[in-house]
Parts: sequence; C-alpha cells; structure tokens
Amino acid sequence: MRNTIILCIFAEDIRSIMNTINSQTNSPVQQPLNQGRVDKFPMKTHEIMLKDAFEGADFPRCAVRWMKFGIGFFADVVLALKSSVHLDDHKGNDTLVKAYKRAIDEFHRCADRKRYIGAGVHLHTIGDFYAHTNFIDLYSLYARQRGLSMDKEDIPEFSKLMDNADFLQFAKTQGELRAGTYGLISDLIEKIFKTKPKEGSHTVMNLDSNKSINGGKPYAPGSTFTKHEAGVYVAYIECRNLLQRML
Repeated sequence: MRNTIILCIFAEDIRSIMNTINSQTNSPVQQPLNQGRVDKFPMKTHEIMLKDAFEGADFPRCAVRWMKFGIGFFADVVLALKSSVHLDDHKGNDTLVKAYKRAIDEFHRCADRKRYIGAGVHLHTIGDFYAHTNFIDLYSLYARQRGLSMDKEDIPEFSKLMDNADFLQFAKTQGELRAGTYGLISDLIEKIFKTKPKEGSHTVMNLDSNKSINGGKPYAPGSTFTKHEAGVYVAYIECRNLLQRML
C-alpha cells in the first residue's frame, strides 16, 4: 500500500516514466467479468477486454505483454489519481469529445512508435469513457427516441458519434456528456461512514460493475443486459477495432 501511494505521488511525471519503461523492451466479452473493486472499472475487466480484442490476430508477443501492463496495472495503480486517464471530473460535449479523440490519436502515436505501455494506457482511457461517463445512459435514451435497435450489438462506438451533430444536440438537451466527480477523500468518507453519495458523483454515475448503483440497472426497460455489460461490450468493440488497424 505504501509503495502504491509513493507511485501515485509521482504519477504526474508520466512522460518520463513511460519513456523509461518503454525503452525496455476467447471469445468477445458478452457477460459480466470479474468485478474487483466496486468503485473502479476493475483492472481485470480491462485486461480481459484487451485479451479478447487480440484474439485471432498475429500480434508480437512483446506488444501484447506490455499493452496488457499498460491497460491494467500501469493505468490503475501508477496513474490511479490521474483524471485524464480515467475521465473522472470531465464535463461537457466539447471536453469529452476532445478527450476521446486525444486518447485515440495518442494510442496510434504510441503504437506506431512501439510504445506499447502508453498504447495500453490510452486504451484504458477509452474503456473508462464507457464506464465513467453518461454516454451509455444518453445513447439508450437517444435510441429509444429515434426508434433505433436496443440490442447491445447495435450500440455504436463513440468514435462513430463524436462528430454526429444530431446525437450531440440531443446530448445537450440532457445536460451534455459528463463524468462523475471523484475525490479520494470524499470516496473514503462515503465508505467509512456509509454516507449517501452525492448526485453526480462517480459512485452514483459509474458503470464499473453490476454491483455499482447505475451499472447494475437494465440498459433500457425490458433489456436482458445491464448498463455495465453494455459499456464493457462497446469498449471491447472499440478496442478491437483500434488494434486491428495496427496489423
């Protein structure tokens, strides 16, 4: 625990840490995965999502190993307090579109330079977009209003909607895209004293697991899958598509 705290203190120096480390050199997700901590999209979920996305593709073994380290341990432990990695405390269509585009661009940049740990970290950010923002909630409402399919497989990746004026305008009518507020101290107080979490907080909004307040709810009235399962599935599809472009 002490070592973890020390690592987190130095997490702001991500560029030098990543440069140092990088100088060294089966089936799709359909069901709830290991739940891990209830308040965070579990590290295991990210790692299994990556493993499934690699399935059937001939990637170098070192790329798989270091990307798994980046999407899991490095993002969730070394960079645990870096909100830009986990997309907590982000608010507004423009802010989240910019953050998502940056994660995609940085993934490609790192992958092209064979900086696989960094590539994994940016895939973690893409996964957390679906777990920590209200995108799944908004798209569920949007699809119902537009008479679109409510199947899990028909939820589009955000890369297909981030320039869609109709969806973004709809999001504005619902208060825009946003993520929950997250604070280490307030989170600890909630747990220790079992206080009621505040509206709009990470605890209330996140889809991190089927045990979280929002994650365990049905994706839409009558759905046989939860919002958490919807988020994991779409994150997996986006992850898989990005990895396939590396080949």
